[in-house]
Amino acid sequence: MSSFLLLPMQRITRLPLLVDAILRRLPEGSPKYRRCQEALTAINKIVLDCNDGARKMGRMQEMLHISRILEFKDCKAVPLISSSRWLVKRGELVKVTFDLHSKRTFGRTARYSKTSLHLFLFTDLLLITKKKGEDYFSVVDHCPRNLVQTTSLGEGMAVPARLPDCCRHLFQMTILQNHAGRMVEMLLTAGSESDKTRWMDVLTPVVSSDPEQRIYEEWDCPQVQCRHAYVPEQPDELALQESDVVNVFRKMSDGWYEGERIRDGVRGWFPSSHTVEVINAHVRSRNLRQRYRLLMASHCYLEQQQQQRPAKAT
Repeated sequence: MSSFLLLPMQRITRLPLLVDAILRRLPEGSPKYRRCQEALTAINKIVLDCNDGARKMGRMQEMLHISRILEFKDCKAVPLISSSRWLVKRGELVKVTFDLHSKRTFGRTARYSKTSLHLFLFTDLLLITKKKGEDYFSVVDHCPRNLVQTTSLGEGMAVPARLPDCCRHLFQMTILQNHAGRMVEMLLTAGSESDKTRWMDVLTPVVSSDPEQRIYEEWDCPQVQCRHAYVPEQPDELALQESDVVNVFRKMSDGWYEGERIRDGVRGWFPSSHTVEVINAHVRSRNLRQRYRLLMASHCYLEQQQQQRPAKAT
């Protein structure tokens, strides 16, 4: 039955090849050539719509399957199924906890414990789970995707000088606010250096190397609302009406923004002077990140002060 239902999809994806072959054999400028061009454009649009629909259906089926294999026993449940949510990455990582206060023989590695975790990263959500049996996972923590940040080894992390062989691909993941409203830090190790890099890249928002611009991901972008209508002067500019809300993907130092109008998904450039920023999840995550940086700076300062104190005479 499934193969029978796939036949129309398989056939329509071949039509552009057929029409393109006909187009290449027609004399340019003839009425048939123009009509064939129009037909090819229309068929390509239909194929794109079909592929987009198939991709959305596949994502929805995957989300339904994941929702069936997850158990929320140790934390508050979150509804998974959403038309705007799909799986970005999943995989195994190992949480490592070092006992830095235990005495150890010179040359020996510090004592540590390991906990296997399975992470599910969606477009707007991170689930941290433990495997339960062959096919099920128990959710132990979760948070919005934009409240996660990662740090490479050697950037102020409290780890022993000599690491065990299983911890060669270590990084720190910080949850700025989890489901219970707490900040959580954990050391994670990946199976390889490439796996570590891929996890860090997908968990951390992109940062522009150009100081003249700031780039935002779709899942962690600021929003602005139009307060003065704007009529575009160039084809790549965005027309704005009062009360229009726009997702901002890029900010330039001269005050121009690139974004997507929420009501219809049209994308373009517009002057920021016609808009005002809206308090959304991005603003809240930005405030939490700033708070975390201040806490870390205070912690490092106190540690430096303690190290600089002269040792008490015995």
